[in-house]
Amino acid sequence: MWNPASLVTITDIPGYQTEYYDNGTIYLKPPNIQVYSITSDEKNKVVFFAIHHYIFALQNFTIPPKKSTSLESITVAYKGKSAALGQIAFDFVSNNLYWCDSLLKWIGMKPAYDHNNTTYKIVVQDDLFQPVGLTLDPEDGLMFFSDNGVNPRIEKASMDGSDRTVIVHIGLLRVLSLTVDTVNNLLFWADVNRHTLEVSNYDGSSRRVVRRQSQVLLNSVVFHRNILHVVSSSARLIAGYDATAGSLMYGVNTSAEPFVVHVYDAKIFQSHADSCASRRCQHICVNSPSGSKCLCAEGYRLSSDGSTCREHSSLYEKGFIVSNATIFSMYEVNIVNGIQSTVTGIRISSANITTFAVDTNSHLIYFVDSRSKRLKKTDIITRKFRTVAHIGSATDLHFDWVANLLIWIDPTGSSIQTYSINSGSTTVIYRGLQQPASLTVDAYNGYLFWLSGQLRKSIMRGNLRRTLPEAIVSSPNLDSPTSLYYDITSNRIYWLDRSIIKSCLTNGSNIKSHTVTLGATQIFVYKDFFGWMDKNRIYFARKSAISSEIVFDLIQSPKEVVIYDSSLQRDKSGVCNDLNGGCEDICVPIQSGRKCECDFGLQLQTDMKTCDASVYTKNFLIVVDNSHGRILQIDINTGNLVKLPISVQSSSGIAFDRSTKELIYSDGSSKTIMSTTLHGKNTTLVYLTGFAHAERLTIDYSTGNIYFSAVASISSQSYIGVVHRKSFLHKTLLSNLHRPKDIVLYPSKGFLYWTETGSTREIGRSYMDGTSQTYIATTEIGAPTGLAIDFTSNRLYWTDGPKDRIEYSDLNGGNRHVLTTDKDAFPIGIVVHGQYLYYTASNRQGVTKINKATGSKITFMSSHPELGRLDSLDVYTDDSVDMSFSCSTNNGNCSTFCFPTPNGRTCGCEDDVDLKSDQTTCQGGNTSSQRNSEDDFEIYNMYVYIGSSIAAIAGIIFAVALTIACFLKRKNTSRDSYQTSPVHAEHNYSIIRSRGHLTGSNREEGQEPAEYITIDDQFITEYVEPMKDMYLNPVYSY
Repeated sequence: MWNPASLVTITDIPGYQTEYYDNGTIYLKPPNIQVYSITSDEKNKVVFFAIHHYIFALQNFTIPPKKSTSLESITVAYKGKSAALGQIAFDFVSNNLYWCDSLLKWIGMKPAYDHNNTTYKIVVQDDLFQPVGLTLDPEDGLMFFSDNGVNPRIEKASMDGSDRTVIVHIGLLRVLSLTVDTVNNLLFWADVNRHTLEVSNYDGSSRRVVRRQSQVLLNSVVFHRNILHVVSSSARLIAGYDATAGSLMYGVNTSAEPFVVHVYDAKIFQSHADSCASRRCQHICVNSPSGSKCLCAEGYRLSSDGSTCREHSSLYEKGFIVSNATIFSMYEVNIVNGIQSTVTGIRISSANITTFAVDTNSHLIYFVDSRSKRLKKTDIITRKFRTVAHIGSATDLHFDWVANLLIWIDPTGSSIQTYSINSGSTTVIYRGLQQPASLTVDAYNGYLFWLSGQLRKSIMRGNLRRTLPEAIVSSPNLDSPTSLYYDITSNRIYWLDRSIIKSCLTNGSNIKSHTVTLGATQIFVYKDFFGWMDKNRIYFARKSAISSEIVFDLIQSPKEVVIYDSSLQRDKSGVCNDLNGGCEDICVPIQSGRKCECDFGLQLQTDMKTCDASVYTKNFLIVVDNSHGRILQIDINTGNLVKLPISVQSSSGIAFDRSTKELIYSDGSSKTIMSTTLHGKNTTLVYLTGFAHAERLTIDYSTGNIYFSAVASISSQSYIGVVHRKSFLHKTLLSNLHRPKDIVLYPSKGFLYWTETGSTREIGRSYMDGTSQTYIATTEIGAPTGLAIDFTSNRLYWTDGPKDRIEYSDLNGGNRHVLTTDKDAFPIGIVVHGQYLYYTASNRQGVTKINKATGSKITFMSSHPELGRLDSLDVYTDDSVDMSFSCSTNNGNCSTFCFPTPNGRTCGCEDDVDLKSDQTTCQGGNTSSQRNSEDDFEIYNMYVYIGSSIAAIAGIIFAVALTIACFLKRKNTSRDSYQTSPVHAEHNYSIIRSRGHLTGSNREEGQEPAEYITIDDQFITEYVEPMKDMYLNPVYSY
């Protein structure tokens, strides 16, 4: 639990009729620490849990926990894990402990009961961006893990990290938790941003969505006896779902924030044959599908006998080398997490080291000795050194492992020079530069970056081909820049601007400000950490931090620090870490390098890199995949689908203009309404919705005007508005609505219908000018999420998500009937075409087709687990459209807006502008929207449509507000509140009893616990707040 921090044990699976649950709670101090993951060893009665930089072991665990549990019961199993999300897992066959480190970007493991903290092994690190989810099948020797990078994926590997295979890579967003059914060889996972529980076979086949819990962020999942137990910290929910059917088995709301769930079951524990028991491995033994294997800890190599380990170097495998005039000192990599190890080093007493670089693959340190004016190298393994070349003055030495070059600045000649290790020749790349300083190198692309100038400095970019250097960041965008650093992981340039770390892309764009350093002389970046030196100290901070989190003393008079990690100096050309492997869409790592694949609905082209799809031109549905920002077309006859080449962050509303063949869609992240073609061309801004986002859209074919519902964070600011298609003027029609959802028009009758899903859940009707507002359906409604009109039968259809049903009535709300019920579907959007209804549903991975008269389902399209939550939809066929002739002819003689009404039409003006006394012309006499019928009439299935095509916007002026960054140290760890809307609260928790308190053993809420276990007093000398809500982003809710 989070807030307050605690380990809660539930002794019985909660049931529907239970009001209070027998449980035991171990409270942790300070109460704001965050438990990231839990695993257990039932054989030895140990529970492991990850907090901050530590993995703790709670010894002699019992159910319920003993009241005498104390600090002495807790030991440190490992220290050095980054303070961030990442599952831990226990190998119950060989007693090994595994963990994901999402900031250091690797998966590590160690013998669980070996108290030597240096006996650990990094088993997976290549091509990892953000490993978080982790689970094991020790009997089969298999490991499964998720990587939440640019192309999220789930991989399978042997437990020694070999034989990696990507098993799922399409239709994932952020997988925080994995679990396995070892009996049936099934892998389950929770995708926090897709709001799903999903399952596949061990090879990724037969994937399906077990349950989608809309707008509920599922942090953790564990499988036990065919139940998936899950928790959601934002919803304060503990729940269980049938692993096969996905039905809700139990649910409990809690006062604290449950973040991780684990099942401890000593009754089902079985002894397992451990092939490692007879191997006598010196350091580590793991089981793999091919049998047991011996592994050595970091910095060691396996001897020829296959069991013992030999030290590879007196320095560490990974770390930070700091130099002064005569010493190279190395600090182990876990110093970034506050773990101090023995400092090792090499002394060269006869030299005066001015600058140095490392070749990690050859285990060499190259350095410039200003005393002898020579470029030298020393072998880290043998400790031997020799002269490489005679050079003059040099600063900022770098090693280019791709071109096998040493590169430096010669300050006396204002030049940049290179030394070829292959040929032994020295070359001047650039000469006559303006006081060059702070050189850094992008070895993959051959770029050189440096600072130029004295008082007004610029960041310059050149290359090894000696093309003309260019200023990528000019002096007006810089204050007092120093210490450039190219970071290979993020492909960005970082620098120190006075006391603030800033960065940009390698072309100079996207400048960002980061951490405050206060006095730093040199900065560097290691994976998801910033580091810097200040006098005789080294500082570290996570990239999310606003100031330093870790500080250690260094050797006296340090000059430079260089990262030593061979994983950062590999030739990755053609693999996914290098410009997405050259793939246009999805890059998948494979044993031989990489392969390109395409997102769902696209096809890989013959060049095996690019993706495309042939869009449908008629007879199709168009639907929004809200989870993935996709806009999809579905063939109305076959159910086949394609993805349109349109990028959108968070779209919920969509409409296809049958006349102009334009796609109109909303983008919730930018609060805009946009138009584009089916091929994504000529994308144009239609309207900025301001403080609200457009939830649904529809088109009045009488005028071409766009009607939309807009939802704001404050209910009173939600409204329904209309945008003029030619002038882009806006008018608010209805305001103070309770979270308006869908909206439909009946122009020939002059009616506007809408749904509300907030505190009041109703279906409303008004004239299309917003007058004569009334509510026609107000009772027995869970939440009307979708709305459609059947113009042939004068029926109004709507979806009711919480009640899982589709209803209909006449246009006045009378003769109301339930057409069909789709259990656990949570239907959302709906359209009518011919004799059929098509609807989307939160828990359906496709569009469902039913008979509009009987409600019976019609076979239409397959279920696609790669799809996210399908939202609104529209249909395009050759059918006629409903129009009002009062407005379709010459815009009803109105100067701006023409609104169909049951009695004909009314004219209207933009917001805050009144009509003149003639009731047709707006104040100011703007008649630009009046059109000549002979010029503007368009025949569409014998109906006249006078809709204007969207004109190009001459210019959009955005006011840019100067944001002052307040770098104040945070004093609490209260998490952002992610609210679940009332609609979903009713749907998701309607059968969840909120009286089950999980805050103590049968104690009342508010009662203070008698004892606490203080974690940080003994183990953490200076507690630093872990990353707040790392990787959990707010989402739009209904």
